[in-house]
Amino acid sequence: MKKYNCIFPGLYNYILTKDVGMIPYILAKYYNCTITTYNNDNYTYIDTILKNNNLKINYLNNTKNEKKDVMEYIKKNAKNIDIIQFYHLRYNVLPWYVLIYKLYNPHGKIYLKLDANNDYIDFLVKRKGILPMIRRFLVKILFKFINVISIETRRNYNTLKTSNIISPKKLLYLPNGIMKNNTNINNKEKIILYVGYIEKKNKSIDMLLQVITTINLEEWRLVLIGRVMDDMKEFINNLFENKPELKDKIILKGYISDKNLLSQEYAKSSIYCCTSKKESFGISTLEAAYHGNYIISTNVGGSPDIINKTSYGKIINHDTNDLKETLEYTINNWNKLKRNPSEIQKIVYDNFNWNDLCDKLVKKF
Repeated sequence: MKKYNCIFPGLYNYILTKDVGMIPYILAKYYNCTITTYNNDNYTYIDTILKNNNLKINYLNNTKNEKKDVMEYIKKNAKNIDIIQFYHLRYNVLPWYVLIYKLYNPHGKIYLKLDANNDYIDFLVKRKGILPMIRRFLVKILFKFINVISIETRRNYNTLKTSNIISPKKLLYLPNGIMKNNTNINNKEKIILYVGYIEKKNKSIDMLLQVITTINLEEWRLVLIGRVMDDMKEFINNLFENKPELKDKIILKGYISDKNLLSQEYAKSSIYCCTSKKESFGISTLEAAYHGNYIISTNVGGSPDIINKTSYGKIINHDTNDLKETLEYTINNWNKLKRNPSEIQKIVYDNFNWNDLCDKLVKKF
């Protein structure tokens, strides 16, 4: 059995249920898989959710110099790695990792998961000027040594495919995926849900809260799940201090690490709202759709791809007026808009399940 190794120094236990853990877990049907990282956490999911005899975690020697540590690891182990996976186009380290691996294992294969948002891809492909041209030239050379490069959204796949940076034969549209679970999704409540960091900087939760305070929610509630970041603490305190009646309408549940409990929150809600400025994909939006939620999202990450498949949701502009109009319309016309959650779940699973996605990846190797 060939050996597959995913290099991800910044791994934490909760990340194992995302692409970093799920891809090696599914590929363990075909390869002996390893995730190589620093010993950052207690990786309990590797023995529970991702339990598989062909999947293990290896630890890097930690000298506080990631570039040096990863390069040393690759030097020692390259000959025993048939396929090596990296994440992100990190200009300061990726060329060195690719070079070292190819020097020590010329016949080995390299897989790069770009995990990049729209702005990043546009900056790489469309930016004008001498320095961007030089960057594209160097990236084009680097990509010649990489066997498979995947991107998460159809929009960015098309942008890269029509550029001259990468051979279309190497490029793969590979959205993030979901795994089947047995949570009951047929007892929906009038809940608008958001899962992720409660922050202004990128997630624009301040905009969401501002809108919520101006519309008639009637029986609806907003539930926010995730850590409240520093840039939102004062905003939330002032909001509840000035309008204490909103404490019954805006529920902050904090970070939920238990996957079963989180699944139940997705299952109870009816609408999922994403107000992000940028996302590489947005796994929470996909999980919400899988649990039968109507998606209201800015034009980021995989949201357009998800809604294109389900026809259950709306893409909005990143502005207060569009968000307000869409939320009000959705709430006021909910009986007309709502569909059978199980029907939505099947569509999402058929198009975004990890088993089928990883089978497409294997065919590229």
